[in-house]
Amino acid sequence: MGRAASGNLRPWVGSAIVHGLVVVALAAAAIQWRTDPPPPQVAIEGSVVRYEDLPSSVKAGKPIREPAPAAPMQQAPPPAPKPVPESKAETKPDPAVLEQKAQQQAQAQAEAQADAQAKAEATAARRSAEQAQATTALAARKRAEVDEKRKQEEARKQEAAAAKQQQAEQQAAAREARVKAAHQADLRRALEDEEAGEALARSGVVDEYRTLLIQTIERNWNRPPSARAGLECTLYVTQATGGTVLDVKIGDCNGDQAVRESVANAVYRSSPLPAPRDARAFERRLVIVFKPTE
Repeated sequence: MGRAASGNLRPWVGSAIVHGLVVVALAAAAIQWRTDPPPPQVAIEGSVVRYEDLPSSVKAGKPIREPAPAAPMQQAPPPAPKPVPESKAETKPDPAVLEQKAQQQAQAQAEAQADAQAKAEATAARRSAEQAQATTALAARKRAEVDEKRKQEEARKQEAAAAKQQQAEQQAAAREARVKAAHQADLRRALEDEEAGEALARSGVVDEYRTLLIQTIERNWNRPPSARAGLECTLYVTQATGGTVLDVKIGDCNGDQAVRESVANAVYRSSPLPAPRDARAFERRLVIVFKPTE
């Protein structure tokens, strides 16, 4: 019975040994996989060995020799590195190339700064030009407004001057018309007076009035000793209405100063002078030629 039991366990022992070997191999591969790059996967196949297939020594209960340790799995060679392009290859930088690149960068930066400065200057120039243009336009508009106001003021002044001149011309024309009318009226009155005087002269009233005046003055004249025969003096007498003597002037006279004064005094003593027989013969300004009788 003990042989039978041992015979039944032999297949299971062989299978366990094989599976243990597989587990050991897998553990060693896992440890190496953690430290090295993952090797290419290797397929491991296992099979169950039947008791009938075991060797006779195993069946006879002889001790099973431990199999030789499995050869360590060869690590797959690492993949060849990909060829790196010449531009990306790690090479020692050339100082000339670096200097050229630095110069190019500096030149590009300087050009960028110059471009930015040129743009800023162009913008400032444009704004200055726009401001100058706006200032010029404003000044032109103000000048136009001033010119327009000056033109309007000049037009108003011209209109006022024209109106004033027209008014002055109208006033001058009116004055001239009044003067002309007054002159014509004076002419008419003079003609009328002349006609009336001629009529009076023809009637003898004027001569009678002058004779009456001379006789009245001669009666009031105190003859001075220096008065000579043939005395003749022209008298300019102004009288008021009613015959009151207002002024006496002596014109041409062949007497001395005493004679001239005596004749003037005689006129004042004759005031009021006698009125003419016809009122039309009255004159405020009289021209009398004084010739006293001997």
